Amino acid sequence: MLLPLCLMMLGLWERERGAEDWAAFAAEGRQLDRIVADLEARVPKDGRIDWSMQFRRNGQLYGGPLALDQARAARNEVATLTTVMEWRRLLPPVVIVGGAIAAALSILVLLAGTLLGQVGRTSRDALVRGFSLMRRVIPTALSAQILAATAGFVAAVTFEAGMLVQTGFSAGALKLLGLAVVVVGGAVVVAGSTVLGLRRALSAFEPDSLPILGRVVTAAEAPGLWRLTEALADRLGALKPDAVVVGLGGGFFVSAGPAELEPGGERLEGRILYLPLPYLALMRVDETATILAHELAHYAGGDTAYSQRFLPIYAGVGRSLDAVAAGHHGSFSLLGPSLRLGVFVMERFHLAVRHWSRAREFAADAAGAGATSAEAAARALLRTGAVQPRIAETLDAAAQAPDSAPADLVAAVLDRVAAQGLDDPGAHLESEQPHPTDTHPTTRDRVAALGRAIDANLIAAAAARPPSDAPGQLAAYFADPAGLCRAATADFLAAVRAQDAAFRAHLEATAAEIEADEKVLHENRRPQAIVFVTAGILFGVAALALALFGLPGLSPQEARIVAAVALVCGVALGGPGLYRLRDGERVIMALRPEGLHVPGLDRAIAWDDIADLDMTLDRLTMVTRLLLPPEVAVPQRIPGGRGIKLDPKRRIVTLKHGLPRKMKPQDFADLIGRYRDAAQARRILAETAARPVPHESQVA
Repeated sequence: MLLPLCLMMLGLWERERGAEDWAAFAAEGRQLDRIVADLEARVPKDGRIDWSMQFRRNGQLYGGPLALDQARAARNEVATLTTVMEWRRLLPPVVIVGGAIAAALSILVLLAGTLLGQVGRTSRDALVRGFSLMRRVIPTALSAQILAATAGFVAAVTFEAGMLVQTGFSAGALKLLGLAVVVVGGAVVVAGSTVLGLRRALSAFEPDSLPILGRVVTAAEAPGLWRLTEALADRLGALKPDAVVVGLGGGFFVSAGPAELEPGGERLEGRILYLPLPYLALMRVDETATILAHELAHYAGGDTAYSQRFLPIYAGVGRSLDAVAAGHHGSFSLLGPSLRLGVFVMERFHLAVRHWSRAREFAADAAGAGATSAEAAARALLRTGAVQPRIAETLDAAAQAPDSAPADLVAAVLDRVAAQGLDDPGAHLESEQPHPTDTHPTTRDRVAALGRAIDANLIAAAAARPPSDAPGQLAAYFADPAGLCRAATADFLAAVRAQDAAFRAHLEATAAEIEADEKVLHENRRPQAIVFVTAGILFGVAALALALFGLPGLSPQEARIVAAVALVCGVALGGPGLYRLRDGERVIMALRPEGLHVPGLDRAIAWDDIADLDMTLDRLTMVTRLLLPPEVAVPQRIPGGRGIKLDPKRRIVTLKHGLPRKMKPQDFADLIGRYRDAAQARRILAETAARPVPHESQVA
């Protein structure tokens, strides 16, 4: 709100100044009218010159007919300026109205966001309705605010630029006027592109399919699991899942939108229940039943449908903020209020969303405990945290070496647990259960909400190693547990290999983007040199013309002095230009696959030895700063280099040079980036090829 209010206050100040400026020019114009009338009355009728007629203008005193001519010119000039000042008085109201509209919209959206955020805490339907309203209002409100603020800003800059005409169009005034034109043009372009982006944010949103690494199990393939799931759904009065998907990674969750199974690409619709096989093998039956009841309770409470309704709304508001943020840096802070306004609204609704997220999880926990017991529910929450590290370690090891991974990763998890035991559940009390779409309260809060104290007995029960017959526990759920585990392992490893292949292809493509041969960059000095030479020739021609023909109004001696000055300027400009043309385009640097070679340094700088790099454009000079890590020796200067600055203490190498030939600043930055990326890609490929493959026993 501060920036719009400041803009409005500026408009009020400009209104007073505009009125004063117009009044001053109007008064001066009336005075000049009287002076011109007086001089015209004093002109002799017989045509003689009356030297007593005098008029002072711009510090120069004029007499006779020149006095009348200058007085009329001054009157006409002031009349023009008075007209300009009169038009200028129309700008401050635009500034005031623009700032007032922007401030009013800020206040309205702030109040609406706060109110609807509070109302959203009363029910989820109210939250969805309120946020849906804000999703439609936010782009329109932000567009109006941006247009109003931009109009006020442009009017304010134009008003201030109008002051330049009061002092005449000197070189300094023209520079300021040019700057004002650039600022106004930049503000209009940024505002226009941002409003177009906000308009696109109102378009319909189709949620992406949820990727799930797993496979569907039918009632024939998992009779025990389906019986347990359906019995719990009937008990809770919940909708039954349309599909049950099992896999190796992740945690338990339900969804009600489109999904795509990996690695096969099968698409699913409707209610989906996902179950991780390693957890099913390591959890007790009552713990598994509790978790299943918890997930099915989300269907009973409409949680998944709520999430699906909310997703497009979140996406729409998020895209609106992205559109504003995209133009923020180039908007002279004009978009700052709109961006902060949108963020504030999102924060208000985030608080309400978090409130319902916690409430729905606590309600689902209570439903799970009701289906079994509070003891089983508390133990299940703690045990999932204790089991997760062993599962992650096994899957990570398999992902590092998929070709030597065991054929049954579920059995490998059980072997690891048997050898190492489970984690201490107490170390995971502040963690949150993983979920692909929602957030969860911490384990400590969830256990406390069940009314069960976390004591030594509960910790011990949750950390107990599974019995020796744990592998057979899956037989209670699946017709062929061993075959299913092997199939899920094959899916997991196939997905890992596909990801590795895609990553390797990306690395190879990145490494192949640069040329194997050295790429030499030359400084583009020719256009600047031609400008200098041309300017030198023009000054030389002017000096010659002055020397030969003189200049009206100047004595021969004054003309020779001016010609000498012009000749000196011509030599001063043309000389360096000719030197640069003769010297040619000097080498800035040579880019090689292994590193960067700069003339004037005793050694090349390897791409992998550059810890950080930044580039700035200072007028026509590129400034490239390279930060070297402590273990890399700083190169030394040798003859033949220009624009090199070494800072051994801070380990910074600074290179100052002109833009390379046929390159813009972004082209040069992109080229350096490609060479660095290619070097990193080659290093990763080499490390991958040299990495020893672990033995199967090491993975298991």
